[in-house]
Amino acid sequence: MRTLKLITRFYGGIFLGNFLVTLSCIFLFLHAGHDAYKIIGILFWYKVITIIMIFYTADHYKKNELYYYQNLGISKLKLLITTSIFDFLLWLGIIWIQLLIGIPAYLSNLFLWSVLLIHLYLYTRK
Repeated sequence: MRTLKLITRFYGGIFLGNFLVTLSCIFLFLHAGHDAYKIIGILFWYKVITIIMIFYTADHYKKNELYYYQNLGISKLKLLITTSIFDFLLWLGIIWIQLLIGIPAYLSNLFLWSVLLIHLYLYTRK
C-alpha cells in the first residue's frame, strides 16, 4: 500500500504532461471521423514516444525526487514501468471506448477538459 501511494505521488507530478498528450490523441482521433482507424498506428507510436520523452524529462529535472523514491525502495525502473503501463492503459481505454461507442466529440471533450481542470486546481492548491 505504501508503494502504491509513492508511485501515485510520482505519477501526480507527470500526470499533466501525459494527460495533455492523451487529450491531443483523442482530439486527433475524434476529428478523423470515419477514417479514425487509419491513424491508430500513428497515435500509438506518438503515445509511446511521448511516454518515453516525459519520463526522460522527469528523470532529468527531478533527480533529487527520484533519489527520495530510491531511498524508500522504489527504483526508477519500477516507477517507469508502473506509470507507463497505467498511462498507456488509460489512453487505450479511452480510444477503445471511442471506437466502440462513438461518444460525440463535445461530450468527450467536456469530460476530458473537466478532468484536466480538476487536476490543475488540485495541483495548484498545494
